[in-house]
Amino acid sequence: MLVCLDIGNTSASYGIHTGKVWKHIGYVPSFDIPRFIPKLLKSEKANPHIEFIVSSTVPQITHKIGNLVAKNKPFKRRLRLWVVGGNLKPKIKHNYRHINKLGKDRLVNAYGAARIYGAPLLILDYGTALTCDYLSEKGVFAGGLIIPGPEIAFKALCDRATLLPKISFPKGSFPLLGRDTRAGMKAGILQGYGAMTDGLVERFRRRYGRKFRVVATGGLAKAIYPYTSRVDVLDPLLTLKSLVRIFKDRAKKQAP
Repeated sequence: MLVCLDIGNTSASYGIHTGKVWKHIGYVPSFDIPRFIPKLLKSEKANPHIEFIVSSTVPQITHKIGNLVAKNKPFKRRLRLWVVGGNLKPKIKHNYRHINKLGKDRLVNAYGAARIYGAPLLILDYGTALTCDYLSEKGVFAGGLIIPGPEIAFKALCDRATLLPKISFPKGSFPLLGRDTRAGMKAGILQGYGAMTDGLVERFRRRYGRKFRVVATGGLAKAIYPYTSRVDVLDPLLTLKSLVRIFKDRAKKQAP
């Protein structure tokens, strides 16, 4: 059994892969992951061999996961932890100046997306940050953009504008025009990031041509997707799928 963990600054996604299908998929706040793992191990008592593969942008949480896996080794089960950038180093073709400083989530997405969807490709990941990463026709990671994510932008608006209400990030459908303050704020963040997405895609197309595919992923991709017209594929599980690809490719290289 393979447990895939994608840990961001705010939220974490997890998926349990049995080798052919996903058994469980979900999202939790990143700080809850150390509490999630013991529950998972308890629920999978019958499984004697569990592998963890982690992509993390929060070193403190990664360290806690390592301790938890180590502590659970005596329970008559074989547990193994793979950490992208640690004991697992997937390689991609790139023109990046300092590839070792590239966020592990971006590295994982570039690795997996090239194999799942082919190149050329633009990957839009809506998380704490909105990252826009381009892979050339030859599958070379050319670089990308890092922009404050929708939730951060929305929270900043609520916190910094004294007369605006403190409301949660919008869910559901909103028209172009809000007819009161709350509706205006909610429609504004969704319509605004949708328009930003389409505008950025057009800029990339002017620079790199019109042939590439646009893939949207990340925890807020589903929220923004209905407000865009330039995204080809919505794949919120791209990072988890990419972790599975990385794990399987590592296994193939190790096979006799």
